[in-house]
Amino acid sequence: MAPVREHPVRRKPLVRVLATMLAATLLTLGMTVATNVTTAAPAHALCSTPAIVGTWSNIDSTGPAVAKVEFRYTCSDTVICDAETGICTRPPSILEMRPFGQCSPTLCDWGWRQTVTTTDGWHWVSYRYSWATRSVRARTESWYGLTYLHVLTRTDFTDGRTDYETNEWFLK
Repeated sequence: MAPVREHPVRRKPLVRVLATMLAATLLTLGMTVATNVTTAAPAHALCSTPAIVGTWSNIDSTGPAVAKVEFRYTCSDTVICDAETGICTRPPSILEMRPFGQCSPTLCDWGWRQTVTTTDGWHWVSYRYSWATRSVRARTESWYGLTYLHVLTRTDFTDGRTDYETNEWFLK
C-alpha cells in the first residue's frame, strides 16, 4: 500500500479574507456610531412651565398687604452621571416667588424666595425681618372661567404690634 500524502491546508488566504471582512464591518459600524453621535438631535427639556408663572396683580388695589406677586420657574433638565459609579442625578426644578407690598409712592419689593410646594398645591415662602416674620402662601384657583391667584399672608410681629393675616385675590 502506498503511503498517503497529506496536503497542507492553506488557511492563510481564508484567514486574511475573514480578517479583512471583520475589519471592514467594524470600521463601518464605528463610522455609523460616530456619525450618529456627531449628528444627534439636540435634547429638549422635559419640563413644562407651571400656570402660576408670571405677574399677578391684586384685584383690590387698596389691599392692605400685597399689591403684586411674580413667579418664575427654572427647569432643571440636566442629568449628571458619575462615570465611575454609574449613578445619575438631576437637581430639582425651582419655582420662586417675589411679592410686592403696598407702599407709597412705590411698591415694596420683598425679594425672590424659592417656594416650598405642598401636596394640596400651596407654594410657601417666608421673610424674616428684625421687626416681623412674614409667611406667604399662594396657589391658583379657577372660578367662573377665570384663573385667580389666592394669596394668604401672615405677619408675626416681634416689636409688640398685633399680628395679622390677609386673604387676597390676584389676576394676571
